[in-house]
Amino acid sequence: MVLSHILVASDLTDRSDRALARTLQQMHEPGRLTLLHVIASGLPPALVAEQQSFAESFLAGQLRRVSPEGAASYASIVVMGCVFSTIIAEAITRGADLIVIGKPGHDPYADLFTGTTAERVIRFSDRPVLMVKQPAREPYRRVLVAFDGSEGAVRAFHLALVIAPNAEFRVVHAWWPSHVSLGEIEAARQQIHDANKRLKDLIADAARQAVTASGVAAQVTIDLVENNPYMVVSNQCSWADLLVMGTHSKGRLASTVSIGRLARRLLIESTCDVLTSRP
Repeated sequence: MVLSHILVASDLTDRSDRALARTLQQMHEPGRLTLLHVIASGLPPALVAEQQSFAESFLAGQLRRVSPEGAASYASIVVMGCVFSTIIAEAITRGADLIVIGKPGHDPYADLFTGTTAERVIRFSDRPVLMVKQPAREPYRRVLVAFDGSEGAVRAFHLALVIAPNAEFRVVHAWWPSHVSLGEIEAARQQIHDANKRLKDLIADAARQAVTASGVAAQVTIDLVENNPYMVVSNQCSWADLLVMGTHSKGRLASTVSIGRLARRLLIESTCDVLTSRP
């Protein structure tokens, strides 16, 4: 996997400044960077013109300060439309490999995540999404991968090795113990053992392929834990500066545009940056 074009969605706040700073750490020549601001539709024309003029000047100023000398591959654009769907559409149209967003602002009287632009981009985008929560003081050093064997998790894992090739990777798969009768315990444990062996082989194979593709020998450890998946992953988030996971739901109403309950909670509660991917 090659990270050749990154789209950064900016709402002109300091949260977006952190997203841009983190993106610049991931850029490699001759990589492309698109800095995008979307003006919400439905505003009076005079206000749209005022916001567009300010946003264009603001983004252009940011790029002048950060772009390499003569870098024609760095661009800023300001468009009007539905914010989340325009971000996704621009990423598709421009062939971006990754969308980078800042964390949502916190409203103490509303859900902190559901319905925000960030949540909708993560839910509907067919491109991986990096949500930046922390200042980019240094490249990622400790990456926690919440791995469930899904296509989305594998895809996010591969990209994480490209984003953080020199980091220490801790790949964790956790599961609830089966509820079976006493007479079926041994058979159930053998089934779990066999399933976990297959999953560990899958994780190891994904790691080998991703490391080979990235050309860097990353340090990867794999842990299989029989416990509450939320507790296992959330307890290890304090160690990581990047959390990586797929976002699909496994419930009865699962779809490729639903975010699983575990992923949603971790997106809200984790303090580190989060890289996600749909199947």
